[in-house]
Amino acid sequence: MSGKFVDFMRERYSQLIVAALLLGLVSGGWSPAPGRFIRRFAFALVFLMIGAMGFSLRLRSLGRALKETKAFVLGLALNFAAAPLICWVLSVLWLADAPDLAAGLILIGAVPCAGMAIVWTGLLKGDVPLATVINAATMIAAPFLIPLLMQLFAGAYLAVEVGVLFAGVLESVLVPLVVGLLVREILERRRDMTPWVPWMPALSGAAAVILMFMAVNTSVPLLRANLAVLGPLAAALVFVFPILFVAAWAIGRSFLSPEKNIALTFSSGMKNLPIAVAVAALSLPELAQFAVALAFVFQMATAVVFYRRMQRVPSGANRAAPSKGSP
Repeated sequence: MSGKFVDFMRERYSQLIVAALLLGLVSGGWSPAPGRFIRRFAFALVFLMIGAMGFSLRLRSLGRALKETKAFVLGLALNFAAAPLICWVLSVLWLADAPDLAAGLILIGAVPCAGMAIVWTGLLKGDVPLATVINAATMIAAPFLIPLLMQLFAGAYLAVEVGVLFAGVLESVLVPLVVGLLVREILERRRDMTPWVPWMPALSGAAAVILMFMAVNTSVPLLRANLAVLGPLAAALVFVFPILFVAAWAIGRSFLSPEKNIALTFSSGMKNLPIAVAVAALSLPELAQFAVALAFVFQMATAVVFYRRMQRVPSGANRAAPSKGSP
């Protein structure tokens, strides 16, 4: 039974996300009560979601970053410099009159890379260790950078109190992440926890689906009152992920081998939207949550397009000339 649950979540996660989005929209048309009820347990769901991500990491994996300096630095720069800047530019172009949605869009750029990027990298026979390192490093850096990035880019839209936001991110991201990571390290001293690792993305994904429903369901009343901004929001989201993917791919193509470029592209093009939902649910206005929730659909669609495109790229077709000292 456990294996069936893990397989179901891995194979049907994207469909479940879309189903939660649609169900949230439909049910929110009648009443936001279901989402408000779930909100009572939002912190527990967030803790489960992030804690499970932390359990999937190992401290020793970060040491690999020292051997992948170029790709590692590119991954951090794309995630925490290019992505929030791109989202800010799109917010200025499309959402200047919708500050809550603009803040949600910028939050998408400020969060770390998605854990699913490791899966996509593996399916394309890319450099999975590199994708894992970028994922782990951005997860650990995110609690410290998200408040600063939100103040820098979203301060014009909302009164961002860095101390308050940092406390919220610390409580909702860093603490459960560290707890999950330390629990794994402690238990590993007694027995091999590898058989339990596949459970973690499944549990994290289940919590993310519930939080997605909550975010959309409670946002519908506000969305009804702001229907005019739905078009600009969709227009902005259409561009976010293709730009992130193309920018990462183009940069990686110039400096990295094809395998490392696959890891960089998906680790920089895909953002950890469940964390964005969690931060928005605990720290931002409800309408900002809708921007994040809707982004799931656009991110998944873009990832599928790039997955199919990169499947057709011949091996070595975009290989850069190795520099001295390159692995």
